[in-house]
Amino acid sequence: MARTVLQGLGASPGAAVGRAIVLRDVVATAAPPDQAVALAALAQAAAELGRAAEALRAGGLADEAEILEANRLMAEDPSLAASVRELAAGLAPAEALRAATERYASLLAELPNPLLAGRATDVRELGRRAARIAAGTFAPPAPDCASILVAREVGPAEIAELELGHDRIVAVALAEGSATAHAAIVARSLGVPLVVALGDELTEIADGTVLALDGDSGVVSVDPAPAELGEVRERMREDARRRRALAGLRGLPAETADGRAVTLLCNAASAAEVEAGLAAGAAGVGLLRTELAFLQATAWPTEQEHRAVLAPLLAPLRGRVATVRTLDFGADKTPLFLAETAERGLALTLTQPDALAAQLRAIVAAGAGTRLRILLPLVESAQQVRAVRPLLLESFGVHGTVELGAMIETPQAARRTTEIALESDFISIGTNDLVASTLALHRDLPLTSAASAADPAVLGHVASIVRDAHAAGITVEVCGEAAGVPELVVLFVGLGVDELSVAPARVDLVRAVVRAVSAERSAVLALEALGAPSAEVVVELVRSGEVGDELREALEGLGGVRAAG
Repeated sequence: MARTVLQGLGASPGAAVGRAIVLRDVVATAAPPDQAVALAALAQAAAELGRAAEALRAGGLADEAEILEANRLMAEDPSLAASVRELAAGLAPAEALRAATERYASLLAELPNPLLAGRATDVRELGRRAARIAAGTFAPPAPDCASILVAREVGPAEIAELELGHDRIVAVALAEGSATAHAAIVARSLGVPLVVALGDELTEIADGTVLALDGDSGVVSVDPAPAELGEVRERMREDARRRRALAGLRGLPAETADGRAVTLLCNAASAAEVEAGLAAGAAGVGLLRTELAFLQATAWPTEQEHRAVLAPLLAPLRGRVATVRTLDFGADKTPLFLAETAERGLALTLTQPDALAAQLRAIVAAGAGTRLRILLPLVESAQQVRAVRPLLLESFGVHGTVELGAMIETPQAARRTTEIALESDFISIGTNDLVASTLALHRDLPLTSAASAADPAVLGHVASIVRDAHAAGITVEVCGEAAGVPELVVLFVGLGVDELSVAPARVDLVRAVVRAVSAERSAVLALEALGAPSAEVVVELVRSGEVGDELREALEGLGGVRAAG
């Protein structure tokens, strides 16, 4: 392909230069039907997915590990095995596997729940993997130089294995896909630059073609000019320098330049993430997700099952803040036994008081010795919080008292903060849902960009939540992805947010931002932002002026931090 520029969608940030290595489907062969070979390949594919999930979990990526674990369970589904057995009676093993998984994927794609339908891509990945095993081929091969994987689509396990086993594959370019797919989620977590939706022209690229990929803008340059290659490589070096410099601030307090302390916590769903957050200097956990361990459950978890999951996660937090959120089933975290349920979050668990009480007992017992806080997801009213109090009081036993917090995630709840705060011991703002519901966006769109969460309507909700919670004498944390975006950190500090809880990988950056700015000047800037006409104007306000200068000077001194959004 001649020198050209392809425009897609940036799905995972970062820049990369490499030679194209094209992932191709297994070519049909004349192999005879063999049910045993087909079923053995399916079993091996399941085992590979399980190993990849364990590797992610060991690396502190519990959410992403659960995605792969769900795919492993799909590979072990008896109905899928029966379909493979049926088709393998008349087709070559690789063809039977692809046909069976395509049948399964088509059924998922037709489901009315778009999040369940989105798993069709993961099933097709399983088919590709099993077909390659059956045919005795493996892709992509380990390259001998920095390379960019090119494909029509890939699944989350294929992304994970690039990072875990093919360290010379530095980025991924896809003809199809979306920024909300499981593959994109895993890519962002692993720091693998990814561009999707590049179109059919991408599939014409030959192996070995030099590519320059920008996961922020969604651009892939084919056979780029030497000057462009130099610019991209310099950006990659800057990113590496930035990470080293930010880590050098560990041990310093998260305190603004004029002396206001901000509690810095981490989000987690695994013991490895807890350890990573503490190692980066977090004061504890501001959001411990509990539902991810039970996405494949066939019924509501028991107290014993909750304890088994929570014990290793809370053990490192003795004497530290441990904020445990109750099950937030629903939307993208719907186990199959709840597939037909419309309710979500606290509204859903309140319909199952025995199940909620079992989890509360487990949290209180496992959290003994920590500064335990229990967080209720998607609270809509004071009555909901009030309904949980008796269940929590019954769980105390000899374990003392526990703080009960409400997660505010919708405009309706934001308007009711005064009443909710009177029933709560602290407030947490979930910006992912708050942004989505305020701006009528899909919840799973990437919300780390300042252009979405900096909208004055969203900031207005944050401001009123903080005001009403402080009037009730309780603290406010922000624990959504927006809490890790530099421009938004400045605004949250200015709006009076007390705590910021971010992914372990963002702790270093948020500390640097807090230390770089003045709380007093940030407050003036936040007030101005509330009256701005658009998110774009808000972002420009932060990036320009005195606060922007403070932020830029400090971060550039650390090797440069590119603004998000």
